[in-house]
Amino acid sequence: MDSPPKTRRRNRIDRRVALVAILSVLSSPLAAQSRVVDDYVTLGLKQNLGIRQEDLEVRKSSAVLKEARANFLPSATINARNSSVRGNQIDFGEFINPVFTALNQLTGTANFPTDVVLRLPLRQETSIRLAQPIFQPAAFAGYRAAGAARDAQSASRDARVTQVAAEIRSAYLQHAKARRLAELRAATRLLLEEQVRVMSRLIDAGRATPDALSRARAELSDAVQREAEAAQLVDASRQAFNMMLAQPLETPIDFVADSAMGFTAMPTLDAAIASGTAQRAELRALTAAEKAAVAQRRLAQSAFLPNVALAVDYGVQGNEYRFASDADFTTISVVASWNLFNGGRDAARAEQAGLEAQRIALRSDDAKRGVELQVRLAWQSAEVARAAIATAEDQRVAAARTHELVRRRAEEGLASPLELSQARTQLTAAELNAVFTTYDYYLRRVELDRAAALYPRATP
Repeated sequence: MDSPPKTRRRNRIDRRVALVAILSVLSSPLAAQSRVVDDYVTLGLKQNLGIRQEDLEVRKSSAVLKEARANFLPSATINARNSSVRGNQIDFGEFINPVFTALNQLTGTANFPTDVVLRLPLRQETSIRLAQPIFQPAAFAGYRAAGAARDAQSASRDARVTQVAAEIRSAYLQHAKARRLAELRAATRLLLEEQVRVMSRLIDAGRATPDALSRARAELSDAVQREAEAAQLVDASRQAFNMMLAQPLETPIDFVADSAMGFTAMPTLDAAIASGTAQRAELRALTAAEKAAVAQRRLAQSAFLPNVALAVDYGVQGNEYRFASDADFTTISVVASWNLFNGGRDAARAEQAGLEAQRIALRSDDAKRGVELQVRLAWQSAEVARAAIATAEDQRVAAARTHELVRRRAEEGLASPLELSQARTQLTAAELNAVFTTYDYYLRRVELDRAAALYPRATP
């Protein structure tokens, strides 16, 4: 058996090891690795199937906008006709030949042909037409509507990105919290193992009864069970996080320092509200939808205005294909059309679009107030959680000091094993509360960043 001085010295060394393990869990930052949280968010956004579908919708709306823009550009078409006519045909030669015969007789010459054959329609006609819109109100209104629709789709995609980014960050924090709790459970087990050794030595020295050792071993068994449960929670949260990133479920997850998570400073309430009301993608989508409704109204109203276009035709025609100066033709046309009356359908369409624009404007105002409320609630919740961190830390420090004093008194036989057990239980509860309070603040900050559109700052 060791002498009492050596025993106390070794006990102090073991206690210091356990205390260092606990303090490393509570006070040291998470080890910084090669990738940061933003890297995981970027990876998750690239792999998310919902966002990829939104990307395709944005590209589709951009293609629709290109189609609307093309209405301002000239168009070129080739038209060809080759006809085989059966039955009676009008032959203008039957009317022209007698006239030319009379003219030859009067002039005493043969200058006028008397065998003209001119049957209509001619057998073939081939031409190319170049058309350029000059005044087409529907094209302008359609282009504005397509642009607004593209903006609305892009805003919808940004809203999806913000939501998925918040989900990824929350899942990362849930896994980080599970890991911190698992480390805390392991550190608690070290303390209980030390407590079992202390009780054994006290019994050997005749300063404790066997029931104290039984109680310490029971608490150790419970701590081992809780440590196993914490480890299972770490595995489950890691698999859920990897599932969200569309990577193998057992892929290790890197960690960064708490200060690198972007939660070091709280934005002011006014700044958060200003950001939310100005940057929320949902509000931008409603604004774009209102512009699209206004454009639809103008598109309906454009039916009240004339359309003017310029057309140039060049081609050849005749009973056979022949390219010569007497077979080709060129025409330049200014084409105008004006729908004067169609039963009031255009006016009804314009009224419907105007009412839709008013409805979306009211919905936008309501959504803006809703966003402000969301930001206020999220900011207040995060502020309360942030303030609770200092309180939880004070409680943890006080519980650690109390546990240390009771442990020393127990070694001297001045405190009962029950007092030591209660002090250890209070310390564990305070340590757990510190971890829960810290990550509760982090999770509420994620919600604040989502509500105020503070993250991500640049979508991929």
